[in-house]
Parts: sequence; C-alpha cells; structure tokens
Amino acid sequence: MNLKAFADKYQLVNWFKGTIFLLLGVLNSRFDVGFNWFVDNLIFGAIIYFLLVVSGMLLALYLKLPKENAGKKFDKTEMIKFISAGLYLAAYGFSAIVVFYFARNIMLLIALAIIGIIWAISFLYGDIWEEKSIIINLIIAIMVSFGLLFGALINDLSIPVFVYFFFLGAFTLQLSKDLLKSCKKKVKIRETTEEYKLLAEILTVKKSQTIILVLQGLTILFLVIPYFTGLYNYFLYLIPMLIATILIVISAIFNYIYDFETEYMGRVFILMRSGMFCLIVAYFFASI
Repeated sequence: MNLKAFADKYQLVNWFKGTIFLLLGVLNSRFDVGFNWFVDNLIFGAIIYFLLVVSGMLLALYLKLPKENAGKKFDKTEMIKFISAGLYLAAYGFSAIVVFYFARNIMLLIALAIIGIIWAISFLYGDIWEEKSIIINLIIAIMVSFGLLFGALINDLSIPVFVYFFFLGAFTLQLSKDLLKSCKKKVKIRETTEEYKLLAEILTVKKSQTIILVLQGLTILFLVIPYFTGLYNYFLYLIPMLIATILIVISAIFNYIYDFETEYMGRVFILMRSGMFCLIVAYFFASI
C-alpha cells in the first residue's frame, strides 16, 4: 500500500484537520481565560482531541471493512476496533486528569461520555444496519468539525455565538465533500470489495447532488452569519470568507449544471477542498 492509499484509507488528513479545528476553537474563545490557562488548553486540548479524532476515523474504517474473519484473535479488523476503543479511553482518561487536577470544565467529560455512548452503539449495532454509510459519513463530518466546539468548551462553558456557526459551516462543508467523494466512487471507481453501500448508492447520485447543493447553501449562510455576531477581527475574517464563499458558489453552480451520473466533476471537489482551506484561514484570522 502506497502512502496515498494509506492516507486515504485511514483518513490521515482528517486527523490533523480535526486537531486544527480544535486549536481554532481554543483561539476563538481565549479571551475568557488567562494566558497561562489558554496555553495549557492549547496543549491539553490538542492531545485529547487528536486521540479522539483518530479514534473516530478508525471507527469509521472498522464499519467499512468486511467482517468475514471476525472473531479471530488477531484479525486486522478486530485490531482496528480495539485500537479505536483504546484511543477513546486514553482521551477520556487524559481529560479526567486535566479536569480534576487542573480544574477545567467538567462539561468536557460529559461531552466525551456522550461520544463514548455513540461509539459503543456504533461498534455494537453499526454493522447490522444495511445503510451504515450514513453513520460513517456523519461520524467523519462531526469528528472533523466538533473540535471547534470542544476547543471553546475547554476554555469556558460560555461559548461565543459565532463559534457555533463556525462549527456548522465546517460540518456542512465536510459532509458535502464526503458525499461528493461518494458520488465519485459510485460513478468512476466503485470497488467490488466493499461490502457496504456507499451513501451515493443509498440516496442515488441525483439526490446526492441535490443534498450537496443544499449543504453548500448552508455553508455559505454559516460563513456569512458570524460576521454579524461579535467576531474579534471583522476585517481579516472578511477577505478569506469572501474567497471561500466564491469558491463554494462556483462549485454549487457546477453541481447544478452537470449530471454526475454521466460525468464526475473533479473540479467541483477541488473547488470545495480549496473552499475548506479558505474557511480554515478565515476562522484563524477571525481570532487574531
């Protein structure tokens, strides 16, 4: 397996993207705490959320993989399951130390407990659901974007309003990107070794395009609204926000014009990926 295939299989980009969103969440709520507390939260938060997001990506991978050798002691699929669970427990244990020893927000443990319940249900029942790709895509999109809320929660219980819209913007854009990628697999490179139905197969490519279009519209809305909700730096946020909006609008136009069932538009994915980059830059500039 080459590096690109490995990175795609284990969602390596999402490991770091989720951690970056965590750091942005801490940055965008730093004025609620002192400098030393803020620096500690950057370090502790990054460690905790990195473990958590890797656990989530491995859970998504576990649900994707065939289970014909399930039950064998050293089966690769089962190993992924146990590593995912171990990383979650490590994240929870480290969070408990941070909360009780460094007197941080107890809501961190409550949020992690809720995630743990979702993980357990997914491990136990995710495989028996024929349409489990819905769970897979939701897990990926939530774990990438939830770092924004988690990072703000580390600082203080009162999360700034614009951080909620930052989370929603990142979530809808990530979900639309993943749904578009599902269309690509369905149309061009469908792998016969996959035992689960792709999301684009469940929804059909045509309906997927419609949902992507709605998600793109919501992303634009969630990019614009924070400008009116008390950002720390309106001007620096405005420029990359407008660039991200323009890229997403162009991708939405292509999405509306073309039929992905006959032609997968790779440029749409490139535009959305570029829009995600500009969105991250905008969130960073908003915190300066």
